[in-house]
Amino acid sequence: MDVPYKVCETTEGAARLFVPDVLRRKGPGTAGPWPFYNPTMAVNRDMSAIVMERWPAPLRSVLDGLAATGAWGIRMSMEARAPGLTFNDRSSAATDLARENARRNGVDAVVTTRDLRTLLRSHSHDFVDIDPFGPPTPFLEGAFVSARSGAGLGISATDTAVLCGTYPDACTRRYGARSLRCAQGGEIGLRILLGYCARVAAEHGHSIDPILSFAAAHFLRVFIRVRSTERAQPIQRVDRHRPGEFRIARASDRGAIGPLWLGPLCDPELVSALRPSSWTRADTVRLLFTIQGEAELPAFFVTTDELAAQEHGSPPKLDSLLGALRSIGYRAARTHFHPRGVRTDAPYSDVVRVFRERMPSESMGDSRPAS
Repeated sequence: MDVPYKVCETTEGAARLFVPDVLRRKGPGTAGPWPFYNPTMAVNRDMSAIVMERWPAPLRSVLDGLAATGAWGIRMSMEARAPGLTFNDRSSAATDLARENARRNGVDAVVTTRDLRTLLRSHSHDFVDIDPFGPPTPFLEGAFVSARSGAGLGISATDTAVLCGTYPDACTRRYGARSLRCAQGGEIGLRILLGYCARVAAEHGHSIDPILSFAAAHFLRVFIRVRSTERAQPIQRVDRHRPGEFRIARASDRGAIGPLWLGPLCDPELVSALRPSSWTRADTVRLLFTIQGEAELPAFFVTTDELAAQEHGSPPKLDSLLGALRSIGYRAARTHFHPRGVRTDAPYSDVVRVFRERMPSESMGDSRPAS
């Protein structure tokens, strides 16, 4: 293959890919003059293949809007039998590489070299994947302008420092929402992204249904279905009342978080039916099972770190706390957003009470009554 950069071969899922041979590090990756490929995004493509294989509507046309090396679309074709593929990237170097990768994997696809914003406004597809280097916001209006009822969108955001509270002013400018840096920052960021999608959809007479939403490593990812009818969408601003406890904010509260999506992050029935394949990485399997465990539980979670700081003691083991909450009739599960997070339908006061009861005895002398 005659390209102006070195390539190497890698295997990801069912695909064998030529990718640029450049120095890589952990994290979001670095853009360059070559087609972008980040192996740490394999979990994104793993999950996409799992979801696409059980997508809740017929698919006849699928657009890989920012195709780069073609890794996403090739895997969807080989692992999820996605039909009618189009690979698009405005970089001719990227489309040349995507075309070669499709050929060597036996994948039939149309390859175009266009600005995605223009392409989205002029063509409709049953499913569009938008996985940019940075924020997805420049592409979302075009996606909703052309979306027909029932169409699917897969949207990634790698500007997690903005969405998750490190740069709240940038979040306000980019997403029209206030973020917060805290243990729940990943979930807040994901809900800000969904809320932004819902607001853009509403501007064009649409509404959205989240199919699956999650955070992993350095990115946020949502799968949504577009409905060509306007409906009331669960978008609100919230206040952090106590660590892990959020309440609907008053209209006059200038420090409120959001606006953000307060509805379900996924379709629990569909998510419960998702199954990993033989190509799915072990870390993706763990992520999927954790998401399934928390899928039907309410918004937001509390961490044992926060509770321990509040109660001035050492935390119990997470499984012990979860088991104790379940034993008195509540639902409780780990959350994929935080390794020590507890998502439950128990009232906050009961969570604190059970936490205190399960604290190691040597740390209970400094505990205070729950407020």
